[in-house]
Amino acid sequence: MRGKMRIGVKITLILLVCLVVAVIVAAGVCASIAHRVNDHTTPAAALSYWQSYIKDDALLSRVATPGSHDAGTAGMPWYSETQDRDIGNQLECGTRYFDLRIKEKKGELRIYHGPAYSLYLKDVLEDVRDFITANPSEAIILDVHKFGNAEAKTGTVAMLDEYLAGRFISNDSGKSDLEYISNLTLGEARGKCLLIWGDDDEYVSGDSRYFLRNDDGGQIENGCLQSFYTAKWNRYYSSEKYIQKAVPAYIDMYKNSVGGIFVLQSQLTDGCLVCGPRYREGQHEKNMNDCVAAFAHSENLQYINVVMRDYVSPRKNAVTLALNVSKGLVKEECASEYSVMIALPTAV
Repeated sequence: MRGKMRIGVKITLILLVCLVVAVIVAAGVCASIAHRVNDHTTPAAALSYWQSYIKDDALLSRVATPGSHDAGTAGMPWYSETQDRDIGNQLECGTRYFDLRIKEKKGELRIYHGPAYSLYLKDVLEDVRDFITANPSEAIILDVHKFGNAEAKTGTVAMLDEYLAGRFISNDSGKSDLEYISNLTLGEARGKCLLIWGDDDEYVSGDSRYFLRNDDGGQIENGCLQSFYTAKWNRYYSSEKYIQKAVPAYIDMYKNSVGGIFVLQSQLTDGCLVCGPRYREGQHEKNMNDCVAAFAHSENLQYINVVMRDYVSPRKNAVTLALNVSKGLVKEECASEYSVMIALPTAV
């Protein structure tokens, strides 16, 4: 009996050791993959004013534009963080679209993602204001996507007026918002922010500076920004399957939509809440870079507008910006400088 007990104890110990070793190995593999997105490259100066190289008559809804998913999450815990640069640095990297989710906490407006909080909204808006003042050739899209509570909405309205008064694109044309945005040129948008609002409420209908965001399925008739999202695709598809199936599907949805700004959701989410967004992006980054670059020779090039990524960097943004050459949107006199700007290393 004692001999059998000893054997049982040994087997249990061996199994425990194997389990610990397996966990350590798995953690090491995950950490190695996640480390791939640790790109802290200093942005090239020209990325702060890349839109100055683009023709004035280029439609904002056709310019290939780097975007930031859950833009204000730098410093959040591993399960919520999708960016590791603040808004000012992302702007310097060439990012011009920002997905913002706002919640009031203890009297302060914060950027939130799930249960976590990070940047203060006032700091985000200060960064935007300072950048657009220093770089009047640029146009920024602020997609105020979600509000965590009612206090956040009223506070955001007041803070937008406080920090960005006079900096918003306004539809005073008599056209519908959708028609106006679909025909808005970069020249008309320079030095300003396009404010996209996540709720169909009194602000959208009563203020010419507020433009309505469509829902994930594109069901709102007058939505001016299309950002299609199917949770199971972004959460559970592998990188390869996502690029093969979801990306073409999202583009087809835009082709069949009412038009306006198109945000291609290119990020993958950790649906199991085990490894986090950084790990998922580590698996996905090179594949998505190659996918974006391939649009240069695709019949879908004309539809590519905002390419939204996790962990934006000069390297990723340059891949998107290169598409403007293929689109024929770069000013002839700036072609050489633009080529130098986008000639950043793209391997990961």
